[in-house]
Amino acid sequence: MNSERTGQNCSSPDPGSSPATKTGMRGYVLFLISCCPFTMLGKKIVQFLRGDIGTHLPQSNREIYLQSKVKIGFGIILIGASCPVFWFSFLSGARGIALLFSSVSSLIVIVFGLTYMGFYRIQLRNELGTGKIPGTENANE
Repeated sequence: MNSERTGQNCSSPDPGSSPATKTGMRGYVLFLISCCPFTMLGKKIVQFLRGDIGTHLPQSNREIYLQSKVKIGFGIILIGASCPVFWFSFLSGARGIALLFSSVSSLIVIVFGLTYMGFYRIQLRNELGTGKIPGTENANE
């Protein structure tokens, strides 16, 4: 692991870690492995043990605030997807209106989370001034 790439995750790949720059199946597999939460945790542990400070650019308070709002949006989506009312109805064999009601209410929470996350993600993109959503630098290349 290079010291200039320590602490890197799959949401902000450098040009060398994108599957677009590596050919074949090996590049995609390496990119997917780098997105694994356990791989990221292992990199953070190794970085901490080595005493590396990382190569992250300093962020403003506004960027940190917007990123926390995006994470809250992801949490709302997760709550909607794992709604216990829907899953209890579905797994207990409910039919008709009861299942429809619980699935629609779960879907409303998911849509609210997507809207919330999208709103703050657009603000974060505009704050960074890149015109792109962070983490998708090499998605279309």
